[in-house]
Amino acid sequence: MNQKFFIYKTSILQDGKTDLSFIPMLIRRKLSTLSKISFATIYNCYEKKDVNLVFASRYGEFDKLGVLMNQYKTENEVSPLSFSSSVHNATIGNFSLINNIKSKYNAISAGENTISNGFLEAITEIEKTIFCYADTVPECRSFSCLMGKEFLEGSDEVELSLTSNICDDNEFERFVKFLEKEKDEFLSPFYTLRRIK
Repeated sequence: MNQKFFIYKTSILQDGKTDLSFIPMLIRRKLSTLSKISFATIYNCYEKKDVNLVFASRYGEFDKLGVLMNQYKTENEVSPLSFSSSVHNATIGNFSLINNIKSKYNAISAGENTISNGFLEAITEIEKTIFCYADTVPECRSFSCLMGKEFLEGSDEVELSLTSNICDDNEFERFVKFLEKEKDEFLSPFYTLRRIK
């Protein structure tokens, strides 16, 4: 099975520095570090239209979960508000709410294959989709890409083919090199992405 699609826009953040001036200050203050880095890259790919969203994070709201576990140990209860903002889909759900997006969204975590599994989920959509990966462990980093099935001027045509690959290095670094066009292939354990020239 080979599937072709197009990547229209990409945004990569590896230093943790974010420009969130597009979000009102009152909302911005309440965002976690994970939400901030995610929003920064998603917004660079967002075209102010309804779009499907797929968010992938291996560790999710790691810092918030630590606080909740300590709170439970010391007080034998947790704040419902803190809990609701620590669930895995909180980041993408909040982006959807802030921007009044009515399309569907999904959040994925799949261990060391979180990026490749999340991306596979994103390309199964028929409509335009923004795929975002973000984590704060071991460091703050995120990337997003807007993709779809139809050709637009300036887009990259990519083909996915089902293959079995041995991948023993950093999935984030390999995917970023693919997005930045340093590499024309991205290998995952169960598929290969190739940029078509």
